[in-house]
Amino acid sequence: MTRKVWSAHRPLLWGVLVLLTCWVLWGGVDSALAGRRGGTLRVSMPTDVTQVDLHKTSAQINNVVFGMTVYETLFTYDAKYNYKPFLVESYKFSDGGKIMDLTLKKGVKFHNGQEMTAEDVKFSLDRARSPKLPAFHHKNLAAIKEIKVTGPYDVQIVMTQPIPNILFYLSSSVGTIAIMPKKALEADGNKVVTPIGTGPYKFVSWKKDSKIILERFDDYSSASGPVDGLLGERPRYFDRIEYYVVKEPATRIMALERGDLDFISVLPYQQIDGLKKRKDLKVVTGLSPKAVWYLFFVNFKNPILADVNFRKALAYSLDREEIAKAAVWGYGTPNFSVISPKQPAYSPELEKMAPSYDLAKAKEYLKKSSYKGQKIKILTSKNYVPMYNQALAAQAMWAAAGINTELEVVDWATHLARWKKGDHDILSFAMIGRMDPLAQTWTLDKNNFYGYQSARAHQLRQAMANTLDQEQKQKYFQEIYKLTCNDVPFIINFYIHGTYAFKPYVKGFAEFDIFKTRFWDMYFSK
Repeated sequence: MTRKVWSAHRPLLWGVLVLLTCWVLWGGVDSALAGRRGGTLRVSMPTDVTQVDLHKTSAQINNVVFGMTVYETLFTYDAKYNYKPFLVESYKFSDGGKIMDLTLKKGVKFHNGQEMTAEDVKFSLDRARSPKLPAFHHKNLAAIKEIKVTGPYDVQIVMTQPIPNILFYLSSSVGTIAIMPKKALEADGNKVVTPIGTGPYKFVSWKKDSKIILERFDDYSSASGPVDGLLGERPRYFDRIEYYVVKEPATRIMALERGDLDFISVLPYQQIDGLKKRKDLKVVTGLSPKAVWYLFFVNFKNPILADVNFRKALAYSLDREEIAKAAVWGYGTPNFSVISPKQPAYSPELEKMAPSYDLAKAKEYLKKSSYKGQKIKILTSKNYVPMYNQALAAQAMWAAAGINTELEVVDWATHLARWKKGDHDILSFAMIGRMDPLAQTWTLDKNNFYGYQSARAHQLRQAMANTLDQEQKQKYFQEIYKLTCNDVPFIINFYIHGTYAFKPYVKGFAEFDIFKTRFWDMYFSK
């Protein structure tokens, strides 16, 4: 560039240089803040953990606290909730899906300094399928005949028949199939005395009904590269993470306000609107692909409820959006789908087939039914307020359609026992979400508690159970969805939102963290 040209463009070029310098500095400062290690993150737990051996438990709190923080799994989820290898470098199926070969990552360290090898993975998988432990997944993995070590970092899973949702089990945070060090557990009689995993934080202590302390694992080596859901680098900014048992929602909020906690979850729905207006707190709500879903089961042993016209009258009478407002102050996503709208198998087009609120149509179906004004009981419990509230809202809506109902309120233990016995007319209930369409649709299994029998539903679920093709599995689910819209075996109202509040100086929370909160990516800005 000549001096004349440079002089002519000097103001513009200086402006560009200043902007670039500011951008670099801003990025550098932000990066420095994000990369500055230090501090203890204090987090609330709504209840205490029940144990530290994740192979033995499906309790959500155990898996939330220890899963992917202390312990890690062979597979996990990307940002679009697809299954991806994690502690596995590569894998392949052969023999029609009955053999699965895994090549493990090299150099992965356990918290005790030992390197993870094929022996540890074989030991962990054998343990996670053991009925003697008893392992939570022992029935789900019953088709595994043998786990073979085929090399220092190579494992082969031999099955008597394919397990199409094996990636779900190997990724799941329900009964997490954590990889544990063989020698350490054998030295303790195959008992988890001190949790030892490969995760970004290592276990320090657990004081029952009080707190759990984790600290940064400086030799962490499981993950690197761009962040993509649960994949990618785990910077581990906090020195420690401390979980405190705070059972009452109001107490959790007070502790956050006082500065005794930095991060809480499971907020009282009626207070969220007010909390969102505050400048001293950051509040995030949103839908997870494994969200709890609220619904009404109907008993097919009752001839009135076994009448599809009556069930459609029930469904068309309900305004799901208003029910979500009544039950959880609107912090739920109204939907009739048997899987979360966040899951890959779901399509927004499906909801167009669902029985939406239409009072005139509800009355038409009621006339076609065998219903003659009999009183139908709605079994519910006040132990879970949304279950009670959705029942109250539905009772009023059904009355408007000419359906006579009566609430029967019982304690939670009775409520749960009567669900399993099918001892109810209409049951106000909620179900824990599952990430796999086959697992999520288990309520359509022929051995369900409420008496629904459908050869087509069974056929579609069997087809899902016999394919390794995830896209094909999704297509089968879409057929199941059509079936539930036509048969109305149950009435789904909404999927509940995850709710979080934290101090403004806690940075790094993203939408994906509603599904699995990645504390290793978060940091303090102060």
